[in-house]
Amino acid sequence: MTGGEVIAFQKGDRFPTAEVLDLAISVAIGRHLAASEDEMFSLIQDWFLRPASGAELTSAIGRLLERGWISRAGESAFDFCLTDAGIDGTTTLSGGMIRMIDRGRGHLKTAFLLQMLDLDKGKCS
Repeated sequence: MTGGEVIAFQKGDRFPTAEVLDLAISVAIGRHLAASEDEMFSLIQDWFLRPASGAELTSAIGRLLERGWISRAGESAFDFCLTDAGIDGTTTLSGGMIRMIDRGRGHLKTAFLLQMLDLDKGKCS
């Protein structure tokens, strides 16, 4: 699989911390789906059927930078890339969400769907 390593949690291990918006922004950055703040607002509204505020977007970006999941990739205000920690966290949480939606039935092939994310595309070089 390309992208991050799906981390198996051991008893007592902490989950990667992320709000839903943090995860969505990480996926968008990893897949190069939004090259500007306006594109990110549009994408979020399309995914969640509701807009995000400027404060919500700014807070999420701040949390991702502080957590070390993303870093600045260039000079423009909205030029970010995923770090190794960001790829691992995003992949692990996305895989868990797929399994949660599937309700443990095994109908959705988690590894296949995670490969479709191709988060390495937005990885910091």
